[in-house]
Amino acid sequence: MGTSLGTDDVILIPGMPTFRKSIVPPLSVWLPLAANRRRGMYILMGLFWSFCALAMLATVLTFFVSDPEGNRTLFEKMAMAAIQLFALYWAPFLAAAAVFAFVDANLGKPALLLERDGLLDNRSSLSARWTDVLSAKPIMGRSGYWGVSLQMRDPALLPRSFRLGYPLLRRRKAGEAHIQCTFLSVPEYEITNSILTLVHKNGGELLPAHPIFWNSVPPVVPQR
Repeated sequence: MGTSLGTDDVILIPGMPTFRKSIVPPLSVWLPLAANRRRGMYILMGLFWSFCALAMLATVLTFFVSDPEGNRTLFEKMAMAAIQLFALYWAPFLAAAAVFAFVDANLGKPALLLERDGLLDNRSSLSARWTDVLSAKPIMGRSGYWGVSLQMRDPALLPRSFRLGYPLLRRRKAGEAHIQCTFLSVPEYEITNSILTLVHKNGGELLPAHPIFWNSVPPVVPQR
């Protein structure tokens, strides 16, 4: 005789709109939700960020290459200096993102675990209860959801880990944690909306992804 799941073990998230249907029925998500890393994608991502970091480093090194003929105009020198500063700024972030990707590719346990009481991110060692989350907002990428930003009620609840912030997002507020939802065994749409739904269900506030470009509050579905 099988064990039936209770209503607390199932949440409803908004259905994914399509070009043909803008209104779709909600999706049911069973908890706990374990998302494993897709090793091949993480390795490819690490190689890509490594190439980008090396390209930026090569650009920075051109600073030490002199112009023997002195044919560069003042405008060309200023433009080159601006490009070199840009490369110098981004090189460390790209290198860190590459290292993170290679480390996560060898993760031997689920990268992210969502339960009805909280979440566990084994990449950053973040373990948090939903009731301790003050607010949450989605982080958008070029192709859709990238992940979620969680703002804790008390910054002391976060572990001391430099993995709480994703390098390419650069800025992280006190008490904030970035949860990457891409390149996992569960679709990023499902993971992101499950996190937002569980935060909202436990009294947290949902914020828009961006005050200008994505300025609408993420929708939620009334739970059973």
